[in-house]
Amino acid sequence: MTVYLTNLKRLFRNKVNILFVVILPLIFMVIAFSGSNGTEPLKVTVVDKDSTELSNKLIDNIKAKGKVILDNEENIQKNLVDNKTDYAIVIPKGFTEDLIAGKDIALKSYEVKEGNAAMSIKLSLDGYLNNVKKIASVSKGSKEEFYKGLSYYEQGSHKVQYESVDKGVGNKSKTAAALGFIVMNMLFLTTSTTNMLIKDKEKNLFTRYFTTPLTRGRYIVENLLSFLTVSVVQVILFFVLMKYMFKFNLGDRPFEILILFIIFAVFTVSLGLFISTNSKDLRQSGAISSLVNIPFAMLGGCFWPRDIMPNFLKTISEFIPTTWINVASNEILYGESLSYVINNILFLAILTVILLILSVRKLRNND
Repeated sequence: MTVYLTNLKRLFRNKVNILFVVILPLIFMVIAFSGSNGTEPLKVTVVDKDSTELSNKLIDNIKAKGKVILDNEENIQKNLVDNKTDYAIVIPKGFTEDLIAGKDIALKSYEVKEGNAAMSIKLSLDGYLNNVKKIASVSKGSKEEFYKGLSYYEQGSHKVQYESVDKGVGNKSKTAAALGFIVMNMLFLTTSTTNMLIKDKEKNLFTRYFTTPLTRGRYIVENLLSFLTVSVVQVILFFVLMKYMFKFNLGDRPFEILILFIIFAVFTVSLGLFISTNSKDLRQSGAISSLVNIPFAMLGGCFWPRDIMPNFLKTISEFIPTTWINVASNEILYGESLSYVINNILFLAILTVILLILSVRKLRNND
């Protein structure tokens, strides 16, 4: 294990690698953790284009569960990006009239994140609207009968007091943001560490290694293991700090999220290895890494929610590995199991195997 141990010493002597392994994760967690204390209710933007008694009752229903912000539809996207609102609904013109007439209508909604931060309000609204639609169906188009039935329903319905469970120290949306940051950090770390292969070639170490009993196969395996060790150490360190230092809410299945990120660590190693083995020098490797990592992070939802991107970019992002890991981690964070995101895992595994095969073939054929 000479190459393996030597690589680890070289990797941890490099101040840039220490920056990626320790310092940047801490900075990202502080950013994600910032402002997470307190029990601030969800902020819900409502655009009321109907302005009827029913739309007012709908707004009152939301006020019992969160802070309502009345605004214009054109401001919603900016407010979501600036974190001024967590969820937004638009009550269209003619909503009440169509509902009483028995038409199948729906509210237009916007979410701040792919996670379930606003799930409590969405479920409450769905339940309320389903009951209102039933009242409309028996009123047979009579506005007077509809509001009379609505009044009876509200007098007999149970009043529920809202208490946020996704704000403060246990805020899962903050956890999701932190996980997105670590995905990006893993990409840059691995492509940085795998550049050691290029340095070995430039210093002629690659050739000198094989004047010893060391075989190419062993050289490749030990390099892979050293890169993977650094990446896995980073993931474990990140999760320990999240759980025990910053007290992030990792959901009911933190170990499954850890497994998911270890799988992603194997992918990042294969990606870094592929870039390094197909680059002539460090300059070319750095350029390719930037062209790959930055779009991956942007399109995959590491910097901002994918929901705010144009549809054509969201379509492209479906084929990006960072999207697979971010979507999968969010699903598990909000209660799903690894089996639920098995497709995402398979996509990562298949791409990892392809990249490794191409990289190993390139290394074996390298003179």
